[in-house]
Amino acid sequence: MAEKPQDAEDLELNMTPMIDVVFNLIIFFMIVTDMTQKELEQLKLPFSEQAIEDKADEEEKRVIINIAKTKTWDTDSTVTIKIKGKEYDLEGLKAEMFKHAEVKRDLDHPNAPSEIYALIRCDQDIRWREVQWVMQACADPAVRIYKLQFATSKPPEAPGSR
Repeated sequence: MAEKPQDAEDLELNMTPMIDVVFNLIIFFMIVTDMTQKELEQLKLPFSEQAIEDKADEEEKRVIINIAKTKTWDTDSTVTIKIKGKEYDLEGLKAEMFKHAEVKRDLDHPNAPSEIYALIRCDQDIRWREVQWVMQACADPAVRIYKLQFATSKPPEAPGSR
């Protein structure tokens, strides 16, 4: 005797694999989003009345340098210089900027400045001297990155203005 076909009511759809895939996608997007934010440190940027909004259209030519003030247990404060979350001293910064500059250097004109530019993001409380040191590391004769940009924020609007 032949088996009786199952009724449509007896068929069930197993949702477990689909739920697993959805959770894996959520985890993937959370990790990728976190990794893209590593370039930008949490800083209180200085205010600027006049500025041009950053469009970030040439990201492959831009190096973001974060200069932050950190407090440690043994000193009042220290300055940290980071690129993509990795901390550098001034000599290490020069070496790192040299690597970035060499990638985009014009081989026909090896003494010309690199096409790379630096976006300097510094904390509001950083002394100008520390920013100058970073600028000098970029302009070092071996590095030759002369195009620098500075990140700023809009000043808060006074209450009642508008």
